[in-house]
Amino acid sequence: MANSNFLRQNKNQHSIKNSISKVMDSDVDLAVQLMISILKKKYPALTFEHTKKLSLSKIISDLSSQYPQYEKDFSTVMKESFIKPDGGFLYATDKKGNKKLVLVAEVKHQGTNDKRADEGLPKQAKGNAIERLGKNLTGVRAIFKAESMIPFVCFGSGHDFQESSTILDRVVTMNDFFPLNKIFIEKTHLPFEPVSMFFRYKDWSTEEMTKIMTDVADEAIKYHFR
Repeated sequence: MANSNFLRQNKNQHSIKNSISKVMDSDVDLAVQLMISILKKKYPALTFEHTKKLSLSKIISDLSSQYPQYEKDFSTVMKESFIKPDGGFLYATDKKGNKKLVLVAEVKHQGTNDKRADEGLPKQAKGNAIERLGKNLTGVRAIFKAESMIPFVCFGSGHDFQESSTILDRVVTMNDFFPLNKIFIEKTHLPFEPVSMFFRYKDWSTEEMTKIMTDVADEAIKYHFR
């Protein structure tokens, strides 16, 4: 009976998480499409391509070209391994064929104890969405290692990101101890490399994500194609 109750509660826990994740995925997908529409109008001479993932082998290959002195030192990885942020990768290409990565977007929801309480369910341990973010952020920083900017933005929401939560301090730590809810793109604080981390309890609306992502991508485009 105890195992049965545990499985039922665990199933309910994942049901809540999955339903929230599906909504957030659809919201960020819509925000990305709205952003691309805005950028196409502002930069008619550029073409835009949005992809969902980037292989680790491609990242290592690019790093080897950028830093040939370390080519033999980089590790090998499985061809199937990749980075897949929820908001994907946005590339811009000019008429000369110059292709640049102008945005990487991520969405993380962590903490459903408020919704579990509404359903009469017990509290659960705080999730590991932040740990998964840390893995992707390490890869993203490597992607832009040779650049003077990092056009990355992450939107985090959920019960674990209340103002009184120590989980927010983990995010601040990942951001090289720079503040959240502020856009950081150009590497003007070296050796530190803060990025744009937007975290709060309340879900981010499609309009909010569209505005912030457009601002980040716009600055990256000006940097690459000015």
